Amino acid sequence: MESTRFPNKPLAKIDGKEMVLHTLERAALASCFDLIVCATNSEEIYSVVQKHGFEAILTRDHPTGTDRVIEAAQKLNLDLVVNLQGDEPLIDLDLLRAVAKNIQLEPTSWITAATPLLREDYNNTNVVKIQVQNNYAQDFKRQISSNPTKSWLEHRGIYAYSSVAMQEFSHSPQTKDELLRSIEPLRVLGKRPIKVIFSPSTSMAVDTPTDLLLVENVLKKSKHKMVLQ
Repeated sequence: MESTRFPNKPLAKIDGKEMVLHTLERAALASCFDLIVCATNSEEIYSVVQKHGFEAILTRDHPTGTDRVIEAAQKLNLDLVVNLQGDEPLIDLDLLRAVAKNIQLEPTSWITAATPLLREDYNNTNVVKIQVQNNYAQDFKRQISSNPTKSWLEHRGIYAYSSVAMQEFSHSPQTKDELLRSIEPLRVLGKRPIKVIFSPSTSMAVDTPTDLLLVENVLKKSKHKMVLQ
């Protein structure tokens, strides 16, 4: 709710429905989770989510989404968790399934995701970039050179981890790079492998009000096609 780039973002409406509800519905459509819960420190979000039939859990204030998810996972006694950020209302279902599958196959690693990086986003600080080598993350940045010497992808707002990895994260202090770049996996980069699942689909995450309009147009076109069919 306190996003500096888009205040009250989770409750911004897309085609008449709060964004967080669209994201929860996408998670349900993936049909690969035993439990779907919205972790939030906002009474308002908690109320909206429960009102529409989804589970929610209230947490304390936290510096990152992963810290918040860890509190929720501990309260629910969960061993493996997929952390989907609430601003991914059009998350690729196959990507969700792949992330869920890989944390079961490789529980000692973090799992995250990436998609192709558009050249016009090289200096867009709203888009996190991830450098990948042999399917594992090497670095994360918000800005890269216009002529990078290494290959970069667009990082997606999704993680998966085991209870052991979550405890390690919560007991580690925030690093200088994590604070400077505002990218949470930098806290464990180099300590624990971060496996990257690639998706050819471009990202439709909502970072700004302009992104919201783009997502709404996609949803309306999709709904129109369904009506025509």
